[in-house]
Amino acid sequence: MATQHHFNLDPVQVTIAALGILDRQLTLGGLPARYSELNFRGGIGDVINVNRESRGIPVEASGISSPITNPITGDKNVFAAATDRPLPSVDRRAPNGFVTESRFPVQLTTLAQNATALGMESVAFDLRQFGSQVLSKLTRGFAEYFDDTVAAFIKANINRSSLTAGQKNVVGGDIAVSIPTADGTAANLTQRALGIRTALVDARMYMNRAQVPASERYLIAGPEVEAILLKDPEFVAVDYSGDTNALRRATVGRIYGFDIVIHNSFDLEMYLFHKSAMLLASACPALPMGAVTGSIQNVNGIATRLLVDYNYNQKSDTIGLDTMYGLATVKEDPEYAVRGTVIGEKFVRGLKISITEVAPAP
Repeated sequence: MATQHHFNLDPVQVTIAALGILDRQLTLGGLPARYSELNFRGGIGDVINVNRESRGIPVEASGISSPITNPITGDKNVFAAATDRPLPSVDRRAPNGFVTESRFPVQLTTLAQNATALGMESVAFDLRQFGSQVLSKLTRGFAEYFDDTVAAFIKANINRSSLTAGQKNVVGGDIAVSIPTADGTAANLTQRALGIRTALVDARMYMNRAQVPASERYLIAGPEVEAILLKDPEFVAVDYSGDTNALRRATVGRIYGFDIVIHNSFDLEMYLFHKSAMLLASACPALPMGAVTGSIQNVNGIATRLLVDYNYNQKSDTIGLDTMYGLATVKEDPEYAVRGTVIGEKFVRGLKISITEVAPAP
C-alpha cells in the first residue's frame, strides 16, 4: 500500500479557507463593492459587463376623492355612508415604473498569482499546521498586493475632475485646503485640525448634494492626516484593536459620517467615497489539464483558483493561488440629474481633498 503524507488536502476546502483568510486580511482591498464570475471563458484584457443598480422608481402623488357630506342638509341625526362618497374625478392609477439597470464594463487588467514549493522533507518533518504555515502566507501576499493596487486606483480615479463648472456648482467638486505648518503649540494643533474638519464638512455637503447614501462612507488618508486628527481636541478615536479584521483594525474612528481608514500609501491628501463608488470584478481561468488537482471558488465576491502540481525533478509539491481582476469606478445613469441640472454618466460618489501646508504670516 502506498504511503501518503499527513496532509490529505481537499482542494475545495483549502480554496474556501484561503478566501476566508484573505477576506480578513484585506484593508483597502476590502472597501470596493465586489462582483465575481466562476465560469468566465476569457482572459486578461477582456471585459466583464456588470449591472449598475438604478437609484429608484419615482413616486407620483394622486389627489383624494371629495370628503363625505351629509346627504340631508341640516339633519344632524342622519350620517353619511361610504356609498355617498363620490368617485374621484382624476385618474389614480399608479404610474408604471421600470427597473432600469444599465450595464458598464470592467476590464480584467491583472493576473495576480503566487505559489510556494514544498519539498518532501518539509512535508514530512517541518509542516505541522498547513493553515498557519502555508495558507496564511500565500493569502497575506495577496492581501498586500490587492491593497497596493486599490490604493493606486483610488489616487488616480476618486475625484470629480470630469464634472463641468456648472455641474460642480450643483453637486460640488474636489476640495483644496491650506493648513499652517506644525510648530507644536496648542493653538497650532487646533488650527491645523480646524482646516481639516472644515474641508470634511464641505465634503459631506457635496456628498449629500449628489444624493450619495449616508451609510458606508469612507475617508481614506495617510499617517500624516491621522496624526493631525488624533491631536485634535475635538476628535475622539475609536479603539478597534481587539478585532482580527484588517479593515476594522485600520479604522481609527468616525467623523462627520465617514469611517476613517488609514493606509501608508497616502500622504497629505484625503479621499472620500461611498462603498458603491468602486467595483472590484474578479474571475478565474479554467483549471489546466496538466494540474494534479485544483479548485475554483468564490467567497464574499472574490473568485480564486487554487492549483496543486508536482515537480518530479525536485520531488516537491507546488501550491499556488491566482485570480484575474480589475477595478472600475461606478458612474451614474445618463438620466441622472440634481436640482434640474443633468449630471449624466459622471462620477459623483466620491471626491478628493488636497491638503497644502503653508507657513503662517509673520
